[in-house]
Amino acid sequence: MRKLTLPIALLLVGALQGCSTGPQFFGHRDQTSRHEPGSDAWWAEKAALPPGVRQECKKGKVWPARPRSTQEPQQFIHTYHSAHYWPLPYTCQDAQAVWANIEQQTALGWQEETTIYDRHFDPMTQQLTKAGELHLSYILHAVPAERRAVYIQSTYDPALDALRTESVNANMTKMNYNNSVTVTVRDCQEVGRPAAEVQMINQMYRDTTPTPRLGDAGSGSGGSSSGGEEGG
Repeated sequence: MRKLTLPIALLLVGALQGCSTGPQFFGHRDQTSRHEPGSDAWWAEKAALPPGVRQECKKGKVWPARPRSTQEPQQFIHTYHSAHYWPLPYTCQDAQAVWANIEQQTALGWQEETTIYDRHFDPMTQQLTKAGELHLSYILHAVPAERRAVYIQSTYDPALDALRTESVNANMTKMNYNNSVTVTVRDCQEVGRPAAEVQMINQMYRDTTPTPRLGDAGSGSGGSSSGGEEGG
């Protein structure tokens, strides 16, 4: 019975070391931290350590073979906490990472949607065309307020970009839109095609469609009536 007393006492000491005061229990400082052992800052630092086994090199081999943290082990109470509440908070962190990626893609999509491209400007005067005015009206009145912003495709010429910006601001004033909306010149490539080009492609498609080679209605009806007489 006495032989079991010492191991049990060591286990209790180890538990106290991890659960209450850490290395301060033995009266020495923690060489891995700049905080006072047992202080709130020290515990907050130790709580940030990742759970799980640590990767070590033994006999020339890395154990375990899969990538693992090489930081100091967790305190006992933190190991219990990680095992008790697993998989939290990691599922929350994974969900947050996914939602952050979705939000980034959504923001970029709205940026494309609220961009006024080259096809919306007159190539000679850099003034908004009718299509450009309609697109600007859509941005100001249909786009959700949290996504509402006006982007202008850059011509890489500061003078022309200034003309385009002035045209957009003038049309916003003409539309009696008093809310503050940022107008930004953006380096981008045009997405889609002008309506006139789409109409031209569709017209060429219709013009090159072969003439149908089906029989006319008269021959079809005659065949039906003759067939009916034979059947009678």
